[in-house]
Amino acid sequence: MKKFFAILTALIICAATSITFAEEPTCILLKFSNNTRYKNVDSAAELSDLVLEKLLATGKFNFKETNPIDNDIEAQLYDVKTRELLNLTTSLQNKNLNPLFEGQGFDKTQAQSIGTADVGQIITPSITSAIGNQHGADYLIQGTIINMGNGSWGDINRPNEEIASKTSGIAIETDLRVIKASTGEVVWRKIVTGENTKTLVRVDIFKFGSAKLTADVYNQALADAATKISDAMIEDLKAHRLFTK
Repeated sequence: MKKFFAILTALIICAATSITFAEEPTCILLKFSNNTRYKNVDSAAELSDLVLEKLLATGKFNFKETNPIDNDIEAQLYDVKTRELLNLTTSLQNKNLNPLFEGQGFDKTQAQSIGTADVGQIITPSITSAIGNQHGADYLIQGTIINMGNGSWGDINRPNEEIASKTSGIAIETDLRVIKASTGEVVWRKIVTGENTKTLVRVDIFKFGSAKLTADVYNQALADAATKISDAMIEDLKAHRLFTK
């Protein structure tokens, strides 16, 4: 009898999960890109893994893949732009300026790059739809690390007592997008910043804490960024602002 109830409970959970997923569109997470000067640090791949792990744990998203998709849209867009430029050069040689003024370069709805695309702009549909069809996804989730840096600042208070503090930290800023695969339209965008700080406090001759930046501070900044990205997406998913078009 216990075994029967256990099987029945499992079937009910599976059915409930299927119903929940049926209400949400299918999506995949593309491996994040890194547009900072620290491209040699594999922050993008690490952040992608952390974000997907957190989003999967919520059970709110209908992911078609459980690993970030290593598909460089930026490189594919560059190829498209190169072909367009070649065709334009040919047209100019024939003294036909129509392709210049009628082309996508003068269309504000067409995104010049995925890293600058805003809500309502279109990223080449032939690329996004191909990725969506390949993985059976309605939407693509994409992120770009646009800023990553460290800093330190001091604070001296209570001048009558020798009390001073110094804080150092690492911040990671990410530009996030949700793209409708079939049309290439950006339907959601948000910039999220994760950070982690350490503080050294000096009271007379005594020191408490440390302001030294370490690998652990960096890892915690990544974790904080992943948490804030997940929280932002969940908040807008619940408010029906994530997949709105």
